[in-house]
Order: sequence, then C-alpha cells, then structure tokens
Amino acid sequence: MRLNLTFFFLAFLCLGSLRSYSQSSYWQQQANFQIKVKLNDIDQTLDAFETITYTNNSPDTLKFIWFHIWPNAYKNDKTAFSEQLLRNGRTDFYFSNKMQRGYINRLDFKIDGLTAEIEDHPQYIDVVKVLLPIPLAPGKTSTITTPFHVQLPYNFSRGGHLDHSYQLTQWFPKPAVYDKKGWHEMPYLDQGEYYSEFGNYDVTITLPKDFVVAATGDLQNEDELAWLTEKARQPVESQKGQVSQKGKVKSQNAKGKKTAPAKKKTTTTKHPTPNAKSRTGVPQNITTNNHQLTTETKTLHYIQNNVIDFALFANRNFIVKNDTLQLQSGRVINVWAFYLKPQASQWTNSIQFIKDAIVKHSQWLGEYPFNTVSAVQEDVVTKSYGGMEYPTITMLAPADDGLTVGETIFHEVGHNWLQGVLATNERTYAWMDEGFNTFYDHKNDSLKPKGWVEKRMPYDFEGLLMTSLESVKQDQPINTPADQFTEVNYGMITYYKTAEWMRALQKKLGESMFDSCMHEYYRQWQFKHPQPEDFKNIVEKTSGQSINDLWTKLDKKGSLENKENHKKLALEWLFSLRDTDKKQYISLAPAIGFNNYDHLMVGAVIHDYQLPLPRLQFVLAPMYATVSKAFAGIGRVGYNWYQPSQKIKHVELAVSGAKFSTNDGLDSSGNKVFAGFYKVAPTLKVEFANRSLLSSMHKWIEWKTYLIGENNFKYIEKIADSNYYPSANSYSTRYINQLTFGVDNNRVIYPYDAKLQLQQSSSFWKATVTGNYFLSYAKGGGANVRLFAAKFGYIGSRTTTKQFENYRYMPKLTAVKGNEDYTYSNYFFGRNDNDGIASQQIMMRDGDLKILHTDQFASLPNRSDNWVAAINLSTTLPYQIIPKWIPIKLFVDFGTTADAWDKDDVNFTGSRILYVGGIQLSLLKNVINIYAPLVYSKDFKNELQTDPSTNTFGKRISFSIDIQNLTLRKIFGNKMPL
Repeated sequence: MRLNLTFFFLAFLCLGSLRSYSQSSYWQQQANFQIKVKLNDIDQTLDAFETITYTNNSPDTLKFIWFHIWPNAYKNDKTAFSEQLLRNGRTDFYFSNKMQRGYINRLDFKIDGLTAEIEDHPQYIDVVKVLLPIPLAPGKTSTITTPFHVQLPYNFSRGGHLDHSYQLTQWFPKPAVYDKKGWHEMPYLDQGEYYSEFGNYDVTITLPKDFVVAATGDLQNEDELAWLTEKARQPVESQKGQVSQKGKVKSQNAKGKKTAPAKKKTTTTKHPTPNAKSRTGVPQNITTNNHQLTTETKTLHYIQNNVIDFALFANRNFIVKNDTLQLQSGRVINVWAFYLKPQASQWTNSIQFIKDAIVKHSQWLGEYPFNTVSAVQEDVVTKSYGGMEYPTITMLAPADDGLTVGETIFHEVGHNWLQGVLATNERTYAWMDEGFNTFYDHKNDSLKPKGWVEKRMPYDFEGLLMTSLESVKQDQPINTPADQFTEVNYGMITYYKTAEWMRALQKKLGESMFDSCMHEYYRQWQFKHPQPEDFKNIVEKTSGQSINDLWTKLDKKGSLENKENHKKLALEWLFSLRDTDKKQYISLAPAIGFNNYDHLMVGAVIHDYQLPLPRLQFVLAPMYATVSKAFAGIGRVGYNWYQPSQKIKHVELAVSGAKFSTNDGLDSSGNKVFAGFYKVAPTLKVEFANRSLLSSMHKWIEWKTYLIGENNFKYIEKIADSNYYPSANSYSTRYINQLTFGVDNNRVIYPYDAKLQLQQSSSFWKATVTGNYFLSYAKGGGANVRLFAAKFGYIGSRTTTKQFENYRYMPKLTAVKGNEDYTYSNYFFGRNDNDGIASQQIMMRDGDLKILHTDQFASLPNRSDNWVAAINLSTTLPYQIIPKWIPIKLFVDFGTTADAWDKDDVNFTGSRILYVGGIQLSLLKNVINIYAPLVYSKDFKNELQTDPSTNTFGKRISFSIDIQNLTLRKIFGNKMPL
C-alpha cells in the first residue's frame, strides 16, 4: 500500500510539474530601444544612433542575432521587395532612378562595448547577421549599439518621403524574432507584414521646427503638445503652415518615469511667420527642389512601452484634430487625427470614427491598453487604397469619401489589438491578424445595396468573388504564408475568407461563448506572440468543444461550407449577380452588329455568364440583317473542367459558330445578291497548371476543326452588254484541322508569347511559328519584337491546279486582307471590298509587312508555297517627345521568302529582303491599330508607281481591328484568374 501510495504521489508530482512546465514553457525575447535621430530635410536622410537592451529569455545560448535593416529593400531592383512588386504588376520601383531609392549604411554594431562582426544574409540584402563577441546565455541581457544613416526612399511602400513629407516606417535596425520555432529573419515585402519583438521605445527626433509630427506613443514635450492641442481647436483654413513655439523637452527612462529636462539646447527663436510665396508655407531660408526650407530645428521626445514597432510621420501641412475618450474603466486617452487639406471633407468625422473603433474593439476583445491613438493621412502622388497599422498610430491613403475613411480607420485601429497586442507572425499566419480583424469589420458593417446596378449586385460581393475563385480552383488555403499568396488571393482569402471562417466558428460555439473565447484569448496572450495552436487551445479549453472540423479547413482549398449544386433557372434582363448561389440566370441583352454587306444587324445576346462561372457556358447572338434580309450572328457553347489533375489547370470542350454575308452586288437583272459564309468550329483546349500559382506562365494546347461553308459568287456573262454579273451560288464546303501549342508569360515587364501552329486540309499543310517579346522602357512604354516563320507543303504532288486552289492558304509577307482570312477568325466590316476605307483593313498574320495593294506585287517574292520569314518591330516614343496620352509608335517590318533565295531563278533581280517602316497609332489596348508607311523597299516603290491612283499617302494607310485579342487576360493581366 505504501509503495502504491508513493507511486501515485510521485506520479502526481510528475504530472503537476509537467503541467507547470507547459504553462511556463512559453518565452519571448525583449528588445528595448533608445533612438536618437535627426531628419535632414534637404537630402531626405536620417542620421541616428540606437541603443538596444536585448534580453535573452530563451533556453538557448545565442551566438548571433539576425537584424532587419529594411531600408536596404529599396537599394536596388534585385531585392525581394522589388521582385514581389513586379510579380504583382508594379513597375514604379523597378524603373525608379537612383535618387528615388533608399538604403541604410554606416552601421557599426557593438555588443556591450565590443565590436561585433557582421555577415550578410545569403539571400536578402536587407537582413544581416550580427555575431556576438560573447555568447548571450539564457536570462542574460546585452546592450547593442550602432549608429546608422538612412537615405529615405521615395514612398513606394508604406514609408519613405514624398518630397518634404515623411513617413518613417521600418526605418531602424531591428532584431528579428527568435521564438520556439527559431529565427524569423525575413526581407521587407509590400505584400506580407511583420513579426517583431516587444519592447519599450524611447525616441527623440530633431527636425525642422515648422513640421507637424505624429508618432507612436506619448509626446513628452509639453509645449509641443499644447501647441498641437491649440492647433486642433482652430478652423481647417487657418492651420496650414502654422508652427509651434520652443519650450522645454522632457525625457523619460525606459520605465516611463520622468527625469530632468534634456541638456541638449534647441533654438530659442520664435517660429517665423510663414512666407506667403512659399508653396509649402515654409520660411524661405534654404531653397532646394523648388521647396523653401527652414534651418531652425526642434527636438521631440516620444515614449511608449510594450510595443512591437515605432513609426513617425512629419508634414508641414498637417491639419490637426484632437479629442479625449473615457474608457469603461474610467481611464482617459487622447485621440488624434492628422490629415491634409484636400482630404478635409473626407476626414470631417475622423475623430468620431477613431472613437467608435476604440469603444467597439474594447468591448469585443479587451480595453485599449495605450494612452493615445492617432490616424494619419499618407501623402502620396499615385492613387493607393487602404492603410497600414503601427502601434498607437495608423496611416491611411487618400480616400474618395468619408465612408471609406471610416471603414479604413475602423480596420486599422483594430490592429492595435490584433497585432499590436496579440503580436502574431503576420508573414506566416497573416490570417490571424488581417482575417480576425476583418471579422470585426464585418460586425460593424450594415450597408445594403440601393441603386439599379446595386440591386443586381450581391449583398456580399466579396463572397461572390471568393466563390468564383473556388469554382475555378484558383484559391489557396487560408493557412498560406502571405508571400506565397497570389495578390488576388491575399486580399480575398487572408481577409475575407478568414473572416467567414471566424463567423463559422462563432456559429458553432454560439455568439456568447465565442465572445468569451476571444476575451480569454486576449487576456492570456496580450503582449505575447500567440501561434495558431495557442488560439485553438484557448477556444477548445474555454468552450469545452473540439473545433477540429473547422481547424482542418484552414489548410484546405475550396468552400468552407458544403454548398448544393442545384440551382433554379431564372430569366434576367442584361445581367444579375444577386443570389447566384441559388439561381442560374439566363440573361437577355440587345445586340447590334454591322458590316458593309448585311449593314445594320439587330438582335439579342442570350447568355448564362455569371459569377461563379457555370461549367456549361454559352453565348448566342442571333441577329437579323436589315439590308441582306438574312439571319446572321455568332454563338459559342462550352463545357469546362477546372483542375481535373495536378498538371492540368483547365479543359474546355466547345463549339462555336458564325454566319454573315461577305460580299454583295447586282445581278444581270439589277437585283441585289449576297455571298456569305457559315462556320462551325469544334474545339478542345487544355491549359496546363504551373507548379505555383505565383507563376505568370500560361501553357496550353488546342485542337480546332473549322467546318466552313461558302457561297461565293459565280459570274455570268450577259449577252446584251457582254459584261459579267454576280449570281447567287450554292454553298461549297471545306475543312481545316488546326493544332496549336502556346506559351506566354504575361509578366508586367518583358512579357513574351510563342505559338506553334499546324494546319492541314485536304490538299495542303502549313506550320507556323510566331513569337512576341516586349522590351519595357524605364520611363514607360517599350518596344515589341515579333518573329514569324512559316513552312508550306502540299498533300500529294505539287501541280498547277493545286497551286491555284491553295493560293489563299500560302503564307505571305505583306498585309493580309479580309478575303485572305480563310478561317473567318477576324472581324472585317468590308471583307471583300476593293476600294474605300474598308479595303484598307488588314489583319496581323504571316509576315505582316504593313503595306497595302499587295495584289500589285505578284512579281515580287511576296507569297510562297515553300517558306516565309519576317521580323516586325514597333516602339513607343519618349514621352518627352510625344505625350503619353498620344499612343503613337514607330514600326518597321523586314521579311523574305524562299523564292528570293531560289538560285534556279536566274531572272530574279529584286531585293531578297523587303522592308516597310512608318508610324503606328494604337488605340484601346492595341485592339485598333492604324499604320502609315513612310519608308519601304525600292521594290515596293517601283510597283506602286505603276498605278498612280493607289500610290497616294492616304491610300497607303491601313488599319486593323483585332477584337479577338481583347481578352480578360489582356485587360487585367495576372490579376484576373477566372
């Protein structure tokens, strides 16, 4: 019995010690900062010195510390930041000049007074390893010091400067987080936020006296605080350019206790009156970059304990608003808003917006723990959206209306809880801050659609987009690191879908229990680094329920709910996206068409396109031609399989058709007769999947068979006048099998595409290769290089009859006209016109030397039943010469054919390589192009001179209408995954 009792007693002690260890096993490092920085407003630089008191609370002895030196993300175009911007479609930083970029240097790390060596990170220029001269044992503290100099970049992402407006974010050397999973050294990214150690911040900044400053924490300068408060009481119109008066600067130690006034002296002269001639309202002491700057300075002091970062914003023209807010505990906090005059109307209610956010988040999670809260308008040139959170202060981009300001403030202020206090790893688990925070945004949202368009839009448009992504299997799991999301998925899944997951959790637990779980989560993990498993443990322990069913969905693609696939058919005028989870709409819209033979055509578009995209997709546009008195139109029906395997992204089996008139004339009796065509084209297209959704590559293969019927005129001689007149003819049919292999990379710079196409009919075969490469210019625009080669051959022996029958299929050098579009794949409004503007329409195919009247060039090596090759070049002009809004380019085309190199043709005396060059006007994303040839080969010139009626500048101009090139991928690039 004693042995058994002893056994159970020992077991109890072991279990107790295990439980105690599990509760105390959590640890986190502490990094306290004291930073003294000076802002140079002439060259937009910082000179600073920082002292970090770093405490190793881990069980490991540290031999080095990774440091983030994130200003180096802006040093060149090879950084992770630059590469991510390009991936997401932004070129502004990649093509920025040296003066717009930034960096950090003059680092000289010392650890407890001993010089520390530095090693570069093997991959990231903005991360360094600081080797500790003496290893830092568990529980020990080291003092780390370094000076540093920062060239602030142009404000490309969250921080930097816009001329003399400053956003100091991610600006100082900061230790990476070291936790139970190891080091979390990471580069600065635009998509994907941070993971930082908690610490106490003591920051002083010296800058020109006439700046208005907003920053993390509590301002210690009583005179500056009094001036800001007085400024906030004044009307908006009178605030611009006002400056504060110098006074004493108080300082605090790391624990927040006040000490004696700082010894450092600042200028005692009163701030001068703003110069009315200055654009910024700044005294005219120094002139640089058309700005008038003051040399007088002030030193401001900020203190904030237990935060993960420090941000500061400085602008001479900030309008200031201020109020106080009493929290439920009775504690009073300061509420500040800083914005610029152009946004004054949008920010009218900003203080109330901030208060609402503080009150509601305090109720939902726990009381706001800091003494101040601020919102600051970001100063930007280009349009941007949203905001960015920092401890006690948030930055907002300019907004179109007050509602947007209110929504953004609510979200960003909410991050003071969900990241500022519950400091999760935002880079790896972005959903734990952005998604949780968005859940609370939705609790505050009560907007409903009202207008005609809004009534056809869903109440939850984001939900519809999310469902659409899931339906084509282009979504990603919620638990995906931020930098591995596509840009679309980062916005939709990290924010919206996670909020829906939280809503599902609330529904499972019940609202009251859910609130209890969130309060407990906040209580236990405030000012710590909770991991996903920590949140799960809190929820399950507090609620007494398992949430495994929901938890596993964090790592899965697809819908959070099992949705029924059965939908009711419904008719709709034009379109509707309302209730598309329950209804499959058949939509009806008017249709209008035109060509020179049918003339005006009227009809209807009947389609089933909606979001999410149905698997069976159709669009039918039957029309009645008002002149030919015939029915015409186009149509397409396709069935889609999305990601049927890991290697295949999309398969579509479709059939398309078209019917139009292609010519008209008067028969021998004076009656109008028409020629025309019909086309039926069954298609099977397979798009291959990339290894990563982040890739902009697009690879596909397509089989298409063209079944074409044509009733071209037959011409009959009229005995009375010996003239030939067109007469209606019966349809003759033909087919063309076509196999195409395609690849394109629709990246934002240097995009390219290549296509290998094989065609075969009863009497010929043809192989063509086409490639395009776009060379992007730093200041916008670029040059396109097109390469083309074709090989033609006969099925069976080559005969004169076969040459004649296959003439239209042979590849050629010069412009392809409507009667040569033998698959009827391009829109021509005068396909067989021989004069007038319609006769000047061409299409880009084959050699594409853009010169008209090619029927005159029979004696030149233009069309070949062997091979053809060509190069087409076009370039935009510098915007200093031609403004960006004028879409003018220069083009030059070169080409040759097998006939030009035929050694057996002793009579050939022409040029082996032909060329055309001139001016190109491109409209509607290159859907419409107008070409004016100015220079061309002597051979062309000689031939044109044989017919003076066509040898005029106006008649040499050609144009193309490439509607078939207007695709969603072309319009939206990689941002449109549907």
